[in-house]
Amino acid sequence: MRDKVFKVMYIRETGIINDFKLVCNDVKIFDPPVEITELEHRSIADHDGEIAIVPPVSTLQGAKSILVNYRVNQTSYVNALIDPDIFAEFHDYVRLGEVSGVFLVREDGKAVISFGALSEKDIPPISESVDHISHHHGNVFSIYKSGEFPLYAVVAASPAFILKHWRHDLVFLIGLGALMSLFLILIMKRNRKHRLNLLYEELWQAIEKNEFCVYYLPLLDMNSNQCVGAEALIRWQHPSQGLVLPLVFIPAAEQNGMIRNITQWMIQRLDLELREVLTQNPSIHISLNLSPFDFGAGQDQIDSNDLLFNGIPHHQIIYEITEHRLMPRHVPVVHETMAILRQKGAKLALDDFGTGYSNLSYLQDFHLDYLKIDKMFIDGIQSQSTSTGLIDHVINIAKSMDYQLIAEGIEHEYQMSYLKERGVIFGQGFFFAKPMPLKDFKEYLVNTNSIEKFKH
Repeated sequence: MRDKVFKVMYIRETGIINDFKLVCNDVKIFDPPVEITELEHRSIADHDGEIAIVPPVSTLQGAKSILVNYRVNQTSYVNALIDPDIFAEFHDYVRLGEVSGVFLVREDGKAVISFGALSEKDIPPISESVDHISHHHGNVFSIYKSGEFPLYAVVAASPAFILKHWRHDLVFLIGLGALMSLFLILIMKRNRKHRLNLLYEELWQAIEKNEFCVYYLPLLDMNSNQCVGAEALIRWQHPSQGLVLPLVFIPAAEQNGMIRNITQWMIQRLDLELREVLTQNPSIHISLNLSPFDFGAGQDQIDSNDLLFNGIPHHQIIYEITEHRLMPRHVPVVHETMAILRQKGAKLALDDFGTGYSNLSYLQDFHLDYLKIDKMFIDGIQSQSTSTGLIDHVINIAKSMDYQLIAEGIEHEYQMSYLKERGVIFGQGFFFAKPMPLKDFKEYLVNTNSIEKFKH
Protein backbone atom coordinates (compact mmCIF):
# COMPACT_ATOMS: atom_id res chain seq x y z
CA MET A 1 0.00 0.00 0.00
CA ARG A 2 2.86 2.32 0.77
CA ASP A 3 4.27 1.66 -2.69
CA LYS A 4 0.95 2.60 -4.37
CA VAL A 5 0.62 5.82 -2.39
CA PHE A 6 4.20 6.72 -3.16
CA LYS A 7 3.89 6.11 -6.91
CA VAL A 8 0.42 7.63 -7.53
CA MET A 9 0.45 11.32 -6.66
CA TYR A 10 -3.32 11.64 -6.23
CA ILE A 11 -3.72 8.84 -3.68
CA ARG A 12 -3.43 10.25 -0.19
CA GLU A 13 -3.90 7.08 1.81
CA THR A 14 -4.96 3.46 1.49
CA GLY A 15 -6.28 1.29 4.29
CA ILE A 16 -7.96 -1.95 5.29
CA ILE A 17 -11.28 -1.73 7.17
CA ASN A 18 -12.57 -4.61 9.29
CA ASP A 19 -15.75 -4.38 11.41
CA PHE A 20 -15.86 -0.67 10.54
CA LYS A 21 -12.45 -0.04 12.12
CA LEU A 22 -9.22 0.96 10.38
CA VAL A 23 -6.87 -2.00 10.89
CA CYS A 24 -3.90 -0.60 8.98
CA ASN A 25 -2.98 1.91 6.30
CA ASP A 26 0.04 2.70 4.17
CA VAL A 27 1.81 4.18 7.21
CA LYS A 28 1.28 1.74 10.08
CA ILE A 29 -0.77 -0.97 11.75
CA PHE A 30 -3.27 0.29 14.33
CA ASP A 31 -3.47 -1.66 17.60
CA PRO A 32 -6.18 -1.35 18.65
CA PRO A 33 -7.98 -0.56 15.35
CA VAL A 34 -9.28 3.00 14.95
CA GLU A 35 -12.95 3.87 14.59
CA ILE A 36 -13.79 5.45 11.22
CA THR A 37 -16.43 8.04 10.41
CA GLU A 38 -20.04 6.97 10.02
CA LEU A 39 -20.11 8.25 6.42
CA GLU A 40 -17.16 6.09 5.48
CA HIS A 41 -18.61 2.82 6.73
CA ARG A 42 -22.04 3.58 5.24
CA SER A 43 -20.56 4.16 1.81
CA ILE A 44 -19.65 0.67 0.71
CA ALA A 45 -20.98 -1.30 -2.25
CA ASP A 46 -24.02 -3.55 -2.02
CA HIS A 47 -22.20 -6.69 -3.18
CA ASP A 48 -18.83 -8.32 -2.55
CA GLY A 49 -16.19 -7.46 -5.15
CA GLU A 50 -17.81 -4.15 -6.09
CA ILE A 51 -16.53 -0.57 -5.71
CA ALA A 52 -18.30 2.44 -4.20
CA ILE A 53 -17.15 6.03 -4.71
CA VAL A 54 -18.09 8.87 -2.35
CA PRO A 55 -17.81 12.59 -3.20
CA PRO A 56 -15.28 14.66 -1.21
CA VAL A 57 -15.86 14.30 2.57
CA SER A 58 -13.85 15.02 5.71
CA THR A 59 -11.89 11.95 6.77
CA LEU A 60 -9.66 10.89 9.65
CA GLN A 61 -6.76 12.39 7.74
CA GLY A 62 -8.22 15.84 8.31
CA ALA A 63 -8.75 16.85 4.70
CA LYS A 64 -11.43 16.62 2.06
CA SER A 65 -10.96 13.36 0.20
CA ILE A 66 -12.81 11.26 -2.35
CA LEU A 67 -13.44 7.78 -0.91
CA VAL A 68 -13.01 4.73 -3.11
CA ASN A 69 -14.15 1.61 -1.22
CA TYR A 70 -13.70 -1.98 -2.47
CA ARG A 71 -16.04 -4.36 -0.63
CA VAL A 72 -14.57 -7.69 0.49
CA ASN A 73 -17.61 -8.67 2.57
CA GLN A 74 -20.36 -6.99 4.58
CA THR A 75 -18.02 -5.56 7.24
CA SER A 76 -14.61 -5.60 5.55
CA TYR A 77 -13.28 -3.53 2.67
CA VAL A 78 -10.22 -1.81 1.29
CA ASN A 79 -10.39 1.94 0.80
CA ALA A 80 -8.33 4.65 -0.85
CA LEU A 81 -8.48 8.38 -0.17
CA ILE A 82 -8.14 10.38 -3.40
CA ASP A 83 -7.10 14.03 -3.54
CA PRO A 84 -10.00 16.01 -5.12
CA ASP A 85 -7.41 18.12 -6.92
CA ILE A 86 -7.28 15.34 -9.50
CA PHE A 87 -10.42 16.97 -10.90
CA ALA A 88 -9.17 20.56 -10.68
CA GLU A 89 -8.78 20.73 -14.43
CA PHE A 90 -12.48 19.95 -14.88
CA HIS A 91 -13.32 22.87 -12.61
CA ASP A 92 -11.38 25.12 -14.98
CA TYR A 93 -13.19 23.78 -18.03
CA VAL A 94 -16.56 24.51 -16.45
CA ARG A 95 -15.49 27.91 -15.06
CA LEU A 96 -14.17 29.06 -18.46
CA GLY A 97 -17.32 27.88 -20.22
CA GLU A 98 -15.61 25.12 -22.18
CA VAL A 99 -18.25 22.58 -21.11
CA SER A 100 -21.57 22.72 -19.29
CA GLY A 101 -20.88 19.88 -16.90
CA VAL A 102 -18.58 16.96 -16.07
CA PHE A 103 -19.82 13.86 -14.23
CA LEU A 104 -18.55 10.54 -12.95
CA VAL A 105 -21.66 8.34 -12.95
CA ARG A 106 -22.40 4.89 -11.57
CA GLU A 107 -24.39 2.29 -13.53
CA ASP A 108 -27.55 3.18 -11.58
CA GLY A 109 -27.32 6.79 -12.86
CA LYS A 110 -26.09 8.24 -9.57
CA ALA A 111 -23.47 10.98 -10.10
CA VAL A 112 -20.52 10.26 -7.84
CA ILE A 113 -18.60 13.39 -8.90
CA SER A 114 -20.10 16.40 -10.69
CA PHE A 115 -18.95 19.83 -11.84
CA GLY A 116 -20.95 22.63 -13.42
CA ALA A 117 -24.50 23.91 -13.32
CA LEU A 118 -26.10 20.70 -14.60
CA SER A 119 -27.36 18.03 -12.22
CA GLU A 120 -27.57 14.28 -12.55
CA LYS A 121 -31.23 14.69 -13.59
CA ASP A 122 -30.00 16.31 -16.81
CA ILE A 123 -27.89 13.24 -17.72
CA PRO A 124 -29.34 10.84 -20.33
CA PRO A 125 -30.22 7.33 -19.10
CA ILE A 126 -27.04 5.30 -18.59
CA SER A 127 -26.77 1.69 -19.81
CA GLU A 128 -24.42 -0.67 -21.64
CA SER A 129 -26.08 0.28 -24.94
CA VAL A 130 -26.00 4.06 -24.49
CA ASP A 131 -24.61 5.93 -27.50
CA HIS A 132 -21.20 7.52 -27.16
CA ILE A 133 -22.70 10.83 -28.33
CA SER A 134 -26.19 11.50 -26.95
CA HIS A 135 -28.60 14.45 -27.20
CA HIS A 136 -30.68 15.00 -24.08
CA HIS A 137 -32.59 18.01 -22.69
CA GLY A 138 -31.01 20.42 -25.18
CA ASN A 139 -27.41 19.38 -24.47
CA VAL A 140 -24.89 17.17 -26.23
CA PHE A 141 -23.30 14.50 -24.02
CA SER A 142 -20.13 12.53 -24.62
CA ILE A 143 -20.22 9.29 -22.63
CA TYR A 144 -17.33 6.91 -21.97
CA LYS A 145 -17.60 3.65 -20.02
CA SER A 146 -14.70 2.48 -17.90
CA GLY A 147 -13.13 -0.70 -19.20
CA GLU A 148 -12.51 -2.04 -15.69
CA PHE A 149 -15.10 -0.48 -13.35
CA PRO A 150 -18.89 0.05 -13.42
CA LEU A 151 -18.44 3.79 -14.00
CA TYR A 152 -19.16 6.25 -16.82
CA ALA A 153 -17.47 9.57 -17.54
CA VAL A 154 -20.01 12.06 -18.91
CA VAL A 155 -19.18 15.47 -20.41
CA ALA A 156 -21.94 17.90 -21.45
CA ALA A 157 -21.91 20.92 -23.78
CA SER A 158 -24.66 23.01 -25.38
CA PRO A 159 -25.10 22.87 -29.19
CA ALA A 160 -24.67 26.67 -29.33
CA PHE A 161 -21.29 26.42 -27.64
CA ILE A 162 -20.18 23.66 -30.02
CA LEU A 163 -21.29 25.61 -33.11
CA LYS A 164 -19.51 28.77 -31.90
CA HIS A 165 -16.20 26.99 -31.40
CA TRP A 166 -16.60 24.97 -34.57
CA ARG A 167 -16.80 28.12 -36.69
CA HIS A 168 -13.92 29.72 -34.83
CA ASP A 169 -11.63 26.75 -35.20
CA LEU A 170 -12.66 25.64 -38.70
CA VAL A 171 -9.77 27.21 -40.64
CA PHE A 172 -7.23 26.18 -38.06
CA LEU A 173 -8.53 22.63 -37.91
CA ILE A 174 -8.49 22.22 -41.69
CA GLY A 175 -4.82 23.22 -41.82
CA LEU A 176 -3.95 21.14 -38.80
CA GLY A 177 -5.86 18.17 -40.22
CA ALA A 178 -3.92 18.36 -43.48
CA LEU A 179 -0.59 18.47 -41.65
CA MET A 180 -1.58 15.65 -39.32
CA SER A 181 -2.79 13.54 -42.24
CA LEU A 182 0.52 13.98 -44.02
CA PHE A 183 2.39 13.18 -40.83
CA LEU A 184 0.33 10.06 -40.20
CA ILE A 185 0.78 8.88 -43.79
CA LEU A 186 4.54 9.20 -43.44
CA ILE A 187 4.50 7.33 -40.13
CA MET A 188 2.24 4.61 -41.53
CA LYS A 189 4.50 4.13 -44.54
CA ARG A 190 7.52 3.92 -42.29
CA ASN A 191 5.82 1.47 -39.91
CA ARG A 192 4.52 -0.59 -42.80
CA LYS A 193 8.02 -0.87 -44.22
CA HIS A 194 9.34 -1.89 -40.81
CA ARG A 195 6.58 -4.50 -40.36
CA LEU A 196 7.18 -5.88 -43.85
CA ASN A 197 10.91 -6.21 -43.19
CA LEU A 198 10.13 -8.00 -39.94
CA LEU A 199 7.62 -10.26 -41.72
CA TYR A 200 10.16 -11.09 -44.45
CA GLU A 201 12.68 -12.14 -41.82
CA GLU A 202 10.11 -14.26 -39.97
CA LEU A 203 9.05 -15.95 -43.23
CA TRP A 204 12.62 -17.02 -43.99
CA GLN A 205 12.87 -18.42 -40.47
CA ALA A 206 9.53 -20.19 -40.95
CA ILE A 207 10.90 -22.01 -44.00
CA GLU A 208 14.16 -22.90 -42.26
CA LYS A 209 12.41 -24.06 -39.06
CA ASN A 210 9.61 -25.87 -40.91
CA GLU A 211 6.84 -23.84 -39.27
CA PHE A 212 4.38 -24.30 -42.16
CA CYS A 213 1.73 -27.02 -42.21
CA VAL A 214 -0.96 -28.21 -44.62
CA TYR A 215 -4.71 -28.42 -44.11
CA TYR A 216 -6.96 -30.30 -46.54
CA LEU A 217 -10.40 -29.12 -47.71
CA PRO A 218 -12.33 -32.12 -49.12
CA LEU A 219 -13.94 -31.94 -52.57
CA LEU A 220 -17.08 -34.03 -53.10
CA ASP A 221 -18.98 -35.45 -56.03
CA MET A 222 -22.41 -34.14 -55.04
CA ASN A 223 -24.21 -36.86 -57.02
CA SER A 224 -22.50 -39.82 -55.34
CA ASN A 225 -21.53 -38.10 -52.04
CA GLN A 226 -18.02 -39.50 -52.51
CA CYS A 227 -14.86 -37.55 -51.72
CA VAL A 228 -12.95 -37.19 -55.00
CA GLY A 229 -10.08 -35.07 -53.73
CA ALA A 230 -9.01 -32.15 -51.60
CA GLU A 231 -7.58 -28.67 -51.88
CA ALA A 232 -4.25 -28.27 -50.07
CA LEU A 233 -4.19 -25.10 -47.97
CA ILE A 234 -0.96 -23.85 -46.43
CA ARG A 235 -0.95 -22.51 -42.88
CA TRP A 236 1.81 -20.91 -40.84
CA GLN A 237 2.16 -22.22 -37.29
CA HIS A 238 3.68 -19.03 -35.90
CA PRO A 239 5.54 -19.59 -32.59
CA SER A 240 3.82 -16.67 -30.84
CA GLN A 241 0.76 -15.77 -32.97
CA GLY A 242 -0.61 -19.28 -33.49
CA LEU A 243 -2.10 -20.43 -36.80
CA VAL A 244 -1.67 -17.69 -39.45
CA LEU A 245 -3.78 -17.83 -42.64
CA PRO A 246 -2.15 -17.35 -46.09
CA LEU A 247 -4.03 -14.09 -46.67
CA VAL A 248 -1.61 -12.53 -44.18
CA PHE A 249 1.75 -13.79 -45.44
CA ILE A 250 1.35 -14.83 -49.11
CA PRO A 251 1.17 -11.22 -50.48
CA ALA A 252 4.40 -10.40 -48.60
CA ALA A 253 6.04 -13.56 -49.93
CA GLU A 254 5.13 -12.54 -53.48
CA GLN A 255 6.56 -9.05 -53.02
CA ASN A 256 10.01 -10.23 -51.94
CA GLY A 257 10.24 -13.25 -54.27
CA MET A 258 9.89 -15.82 -51.48
CA ILE A 259 6.71 -17.33 -52.88
CA ARG A 260 8.59 -19.88 -54.98
CA ASN A 261 10.41 -21.18 -51.91
CA ILE A 262 7.07 -21.60 -50.16
CA THR A 263 5.60 -23.37 -53.19
CA GLN A 264 8.60 -25.71 -53.27
CA TRP A 265 8.05 -26.50 -49.60
CA MET A 266 4.38 -27.17 -50.31
CA ILE A 267 5.09 -29.57 -53.19
CA GLN A 268 7.65 -31.51 -51.15
CA ARG A 269 5.28 -31.74 -48.19
CA LEU A 270 2.38 -33.00 -50.33
CA ASP A 271 4.69 -35.58 -51.91
CA LEU A 272 5.60 -36.78 -48.43
CA GLU A 273 2.13 -36.73 -46.85
CA LEU A 274 -0.11 -37.89 -49.72
CA ARG A 275 1.99 -40.35 -51.72
CA GLU A 276 0.46 -43.37 -49.99
CA VAL A 277 -3.08 -41.96 -49.98
CA LEU A 278 -3.16 -41.11 -53.69
CA THR A 279 -1.30 -44.16 -55.00
CA GLN A 280 -3.78 -46.40 -53.16
CA ASN A 281 -6.73 -44.36 -54.47
CA PRO A 282 -6.03 -43.35 -58.08
CA SER A 283 -9.48 -41.74 -58.48
CA ILE A 284 -8.67 -39.12 -55.84
CA HIS A 285 -6.73 -35.94 -56.66
CA ILE A 286 -5.09 -33.10 -54.77
CA SER A 287 -5.25 -29.46 -55.87
CA LEU A 288 -2.54 -26.90 -55.20
CA ASN A 289 -2.87 -23.11 -55.36
CA LEU A 290 -0.14 -21.35 -57.33
CA SER A 291 0.79 -17.71 -57.58
CA PRO A 292 1.24 -16.02 -60.98
CA PHE A 293 4.86 -15.58 -59.87
CA ASP A 294 5.23 -19.37 -59.74
CA PHE A 295 4.49 -19.32 -63.46
CA GLY A 296 7.00 -16.56 -64.20
CA ALA A 297 4.71 -13.53 -64.01
CA GLY A 298 7.52 -11.60 -62.33
CA GLN A 299 9.50 -11.87 -65.61
CA ASP A 300 12.21 -13.87 -63.83
CA GLN A 301 13.59 -17.00 -65.43
CA ILE A 302 11.73 -20.03 -64.10
CA ASP A 303 12.05 -23.77 -64.50
CA SER A 304 8.71 -25.54 -64.88
CA ASN A 305 10.32 -28.66 -63.38
CA ASP A 306 10.23 -26.85 -60.01
CA LEU A 307 6.44 -27.29 -60.06
CA LEU A 308 6.51 -31.04 -60.68
CA PHE A 309 5.91 -33.77 -58.10
CA ASN A 310 8.24 -36.73 -57.56
CA GLY A 311 6.00 -39.23 -55.77
CA ILE A 312 2.44 -38.35 -56.74
CA PRO A 313 1.30 -39.16 -60.32
CA HIS A 314 0.60 -35.92 -62.15
CA HIS A 315 -2.78 -37.06 -63.41
CA GLN A 316 -3.87 -36.78 -59.77
CA ILE A 317 -2.68 -33.17 -59.47
CA ILE A 318 -4.77 -30.06 -60.17
CA TYR A 319 -2.88 -26.76 -60.31
CA GLU A 320 -5.06 -23.78 -59.40
CA ILE A 321 -4.44 -20.16 -60.24
CA THR A 322 -6.64 -17.40 -58.81
CA GLU A 323 -8.42 -15.25 -61.38
CA HIS A 324 -8.38 -11.95 -59.49
CA ARG A 325 -4.58 -12.17 -59.24
CA LEU A 326 -4.13 -13.09 -62.89
CA MET A 327 -3.61 -9.81 -64.72
CA PRO A 328 -3.75 -9.63 -68.54
CA ARG A 329 -0.01 -8.91 -68.62
CA HIS A 330 0.61 -12.26 -66.91
CA VAL A 331 -1.13 -14.28 -69.59
CA PRO A 332 1.73 -15.03 -72.05
CA VAL A 333 4.26 -16.40 -69.52
CA VAL A 334 1.58 -18.18 -67.47
CA HIS A 335 0.16 -19.80 -70.61
CA GLU A 336 3.52 -21.32 -71.53
CA THR A 337 4.12 -22.91 -68.11
CA MET A 338 0.56 -24.18 -67.86
CA ALA A 339 0.91 -25.91 -71.21
CA ILE A 340 4.00 -27.78 -69.97
CA LEU A 341 2.18 -28.93 -66.83
CA ARG A 342 -0.76 -30.21 -68.90
CA GLN A 343 1.67 -32.19 -71.06
CA LYS A 344 2.81 -33.98 -67.89
CA GLY A 345 -0.79 -35.07 -67.28
CA ALA A 346 -1.76 -32.52 -64.65
CA LYS A 347 -5.07 -30.66 -64.77
CA LEU A 348 -5.60 -26.91 -64.45
CA ALA A 349 -8.28 -24.90 -62.66
CA LEU A 350 -9.14 -21.21 -62.54
CA ASP A 351 -10.02 -20.30 -58.96
CA ASP A 352 -12.58 -17.63 -57.94
CA PHE A 353 -14.02 -17.55 -61.47
CA GLY A 354 -15.98 -14.38 -62.21
CA THR A 355 -14.18 -12.09 -59.74
CA GLY A 356 -11.13 -10.99 -61.76
CA TYR A 357 -9.77 -9.67 -65.02
CA SER A 358 -10.32 -12.63 -67.32
CA ASN A 359 -12.18 -12.49 -70.59
CA LEU A 360 -13.44 -15.36 -72.69
CA SER A 361 -10.84 -14.95 -75.43
CA TYR A 362 -7.78 -15.70 -73.35
CA LEU A 363 -9.59 -18.16 -71.08
CA GLN A 364 -10.04 -20.33 -74.15
CA ASP A 365 -6.30 -20.14 -74.83
CA PHE A 366 -5.47 -21.58 -71.40
CA HIS A 367 -7.07 -24.98 -72.09
CA LEU A 368 -8.32 -25.23 -68.53
CA ASP A 369 -10.03 -28.27 -67.08
CA TYR A 370 -12.01 -26.70 -64.23
CA LEU A 371 -13.57 -23.40 -63.30
CA LYS A 372 -14.17 -22.85 -59.59
CA ILE A 373 -17.27 -20.75 -58.85
CA ASP A 374 -16.46 -18.18 -56.19
CA LYS A 375 -18.34 -18.26 -52.89
CA MET A 376 -19.73 -14.80 -53.69
CA PHE A 377 -21.99 -16.38 -56.34
CA ILE A 378 -22.92 -19.33 -54.12
CA ASP A 379 -24.09 -16.91 -51.42
CA GLY A 380 -26.46 -15.45 -54.03
CA ILE A 381 -28.47 -18.68 -54.01
CA GLN A 382 -31.41 -17.68 -51.83
CA SER A 383 -33.33 -20.96 -51.81
CA GLN A 384 -33.55 -24.25 -53.66
CA SER A 385 -35.41 -22.54 -56.52
CA THR A 386 -34.25 -18.91 -56.53
CA SER A 387 -31.01 -16.96 -56.82
CA THR A 388 -29.74 -13.53 -57.79
CA GLY A 389 -29.34 -14.82 -61.36
CA LEU A 390 -25.57 -14.32 -61.45
CA ILE A 391 -24.85 -17.93 -60.59
CA ASP A 392 -26.86 -19.11 -63.62
CA HIS A 393 -24.80 -16.91 -65.96
CA VAL A 394 -21.55 -18.29 -64.54
CA ILE A 395 -22.78 -21.88 -65.01
CA ASN A 396 -23.88 -21.20 -68.59
CA ILE A 397 -20.53 -19.61 -69.48
CA ALA A 398 -18.62 -22.59 -68.13
CA LYS A 399 -20.84 -25.07 -69.98
CA SER A 400 -20.45 -23.15 -73.24
CA MET A 401 -16.66 -23.44 -72.88
CA ASP A 402 -16.88 -27.15 -71.98
CA TYR A 403 -15.31 -26.74 -68.53
CA GLN A 404 -16.05 -28.79 -65.44
CA LEU A 405 -17.40 -26.68 -62.56
CA ILE A 406 -16.41 -26.79 -58.90
CA ALA A 407 -18.61 -24.81 -56.51
CA GLU A 408 -16.78 -23.24 -53.55
CA GLY A 409 -18.15 -22.20 -50.18
CA ILE A 410 -21.30 -24.35 -50.03
CA GLU A 411 -22.80 -23.92 -46.56
CA HIS A 412 -26.44 -25.03 -46.95
CA GLU A 413 -28.28 -28.01 -48.41
CA TYR A 414 -30.49 -25.80 -50.60
CA GLN A 415 -27.34 -24.39 -52.25
CA MET A 416 -26.17 -27.91 -53.07
CA SER A 417 -29.58 -28.87 -54.44
CA TYR A 418 -29.75 -25.75 -56.62
CA LEU A 419 -26.31 -26.46 -58.09
CA LYS A 420 -27.00 -30.15 -58.71
CA GLU A 421 -30.22 -29.33 -60.61
CA ARG A 422 -28.14 -27.15 -62.95
CA GLY A 423 -25.54 -29.80 -63.64
CA VAL A 424 -22.77 -28.78 -61.23
CA ILE A 425 -21.15 -32.00 -60.03
CA PHE A 426 -18.33 -31.02 -57.68
CA GLY A 427 -18.59 -28.95 -54.50
CA GLN A 428 -16.67 -28.01 -51.40
CA GLY A 429 -17.50 -25.97 -48.32
CA PHE A 430 -18.41 -26.15 -44.66
CA PHE A 431 -21.65 -27.97 -45.50
CA PHE A 432 -19.48 -31.01 -46.29
CA ALA A 433 -16.34 -30.45 -44.19
CA LYS A 434 -13.95 -27.80 -42.93
CA PRO A 435 -10.20 -27.75 -43.70
CA MET A 436 -8.49 -30.42 -41.63
CA PRO A 437 -4.99 -31.79 -40.92
CA LEU A 438 -3.72 -34.94 -42.67
CA LYS A 439 -4.78 -37.40 -39.96
CA ASP A 440 -8.37 -36.14 -39.98
CA PHE A 441 -8.48 -36.10 -43.79
CA LYS A 442 -7.47 -39.76 -43.92
CA GLU A 443 -10.23 -40.63 -41.46
CA TYR A 444 -12.68 -38.54 -43.51
CA LEU A 445 -11.77 -40.52 -46.66
CA VAL A 446 -12.24 -43.81 -44.85
CA ASN A 447 -15.65 -42.82 -43.49
CA THR A 448 -16.96 -41.05 -46.62
CA ASN A 449 -15.73 -43.44 -49.30
CA SER A 450 -15.97 -46.64 -47.21
CA ILE A 451 -12.36 -47.63 -47.93
CA GLU A 452 -9.88 -49.52 -45.80
CA LYS A 453 -7.93 -47.66 -43.18
CA PHE A 454 -4.49 -46.41 -44.12
CA LYS A 455 -1.48 -48.12 -42.59
CA HIS A 456 0.14 -44.88 -41.45
